[in-house]
Order: sequence, then C-alpha cells, then structure tokens
Amino acid sequence: MLVLKKMKSKKLISFFSILSFIVPLITITICYYILINNTSLKTFPFIDGRISISYLGRQELTIDIFKTGMLLFILISFFFYFYISNFFQKNKFENRLKIFGIIANFFLVIYIFTLGNNLEFYKILRKLGIVLYIIAMYINHIYTIKLLKKTKKFRFNNLSLNILITIIIIMTGLIIVGSPWIISTFEYSDQMKNIVEWNYFLLMVSFYVPVSLLFYKLGNLPQLQ
Repeated sequence: MLVLKKMKSKKLISFFSILSFIVPLITITICYYILINNTSLKTFPFIDGRISISYLGRQELTIDIFKTGMLLFILISFFFYFYISNFFQKNKFENRLKIFGIIANFFLVIYIFTLGNNLEFYKILRKLGIVLYIIAMYINHIYTIKLLKKTKKFRFNNLSLNILITIIIIMTGLIIVGSPWIISTFEYSDQMKNIVEWNYFLLMVSFYVPVSLLFYKLGNLPQLQ
C-alpha cells in the first residue's frame, strides 16, 4: 500500500489497468490447463466453442480458483474506475465512471456467486448477471473512449485510441451476433454462443492494455504533468 501511495495517479491508472488485463487472463488460463490436463477434453474454445467460460469456471477442480481470480479482478476494477474517474474530474471532465464501474461489477458479483448452483432460479440469475455485465462493460468502454478523446493530453498517441475504437467495433459485431442467445425462445447454437463469449471476453480485457499504455506514457511526459 505504501508503494501505491507514492505512485502518481497516471501510473496508478496504468497499473490497475494492466492488472485488469492480466488477472482475469491468468485466471482463465490456469483453469483451462487444469481442465485440459485432468480430463479427456481437448478444445480451443475461441475457435471450436466446445465449452463456455461458465463451464470452465464451475468445475470441481477449477471453481475455487475461478471465483478467487474473478473476485480479485472485481477489486482491481474498483480501483481502476476510482482513479480514472478522479483523473478526468481533475481535468474538468465530470463523469460517471465510478457509478458505472460499481454497477458493472455488481452484475459480475451476481454471476460469480451463482456460478456452480444448478437450481433453476440461480441459472436465471446467473444468465441475467452476465448479460447485464456484458452490456454494462460495453457502455463503460465506449464512455471511457469518449472521455479519452475529449482530453487533449492523449492526442499524442492516436494509435492507442484507434486500437481502442477497433476493439469496440469488433465487440459491437460480437454483441450483434450473440444477441439472439438472450431470447430463450430463439434456437441458438451453444457452440456459436461459446465462441462469441470467449472472443468477447478476450476483447473486453484487452481493452485495458492500450489504456494502460496511454496513462503510462502520459506519466512519463513532464510537460503534461
């Protein structure tokens, strides 16, 4: 905590942003290799969609690791939204990133705590939680880009901003492709749903990498302090 107190806000945003990418990715990767090495299942779900993220996370061998990693991700996400919201406020941009971050993480908490419970009520709650989380994070990412583009300090790095916009465009396409799954009466391939889910997850957390780079580079520019 002492180290964090000594870090400037820009470096803190960069730090929590890159952790928001690393922690969920490592969590999923560990769970994936545990499942692959202890079962006969052979899959690369980003392409074949044989399993969902929920399936990976609720197995007996992986559920504790998955839930712990995701709860850590939620904690990191709170810090990220707190510091980035304060940064924009100090730069005269009133924003609602704190409340948006709380709302998104609340839905993720619902998903995590209902994971592994097979009662119908919890299945519905889990589906509702993850759908609302996906929508909330999509809105949060777009809102973050809007604030970044308004801030003149980031005009030195159009590449990172363009990467962020590209990520949002692809996420939009995946939401359109995967949206029929929300309607339970609509017949939708589980395999296709899983492919969309895995790739959306990867894009969602990859969003934090360009954000981290933006604030890291900004923190290294004395004239912009």
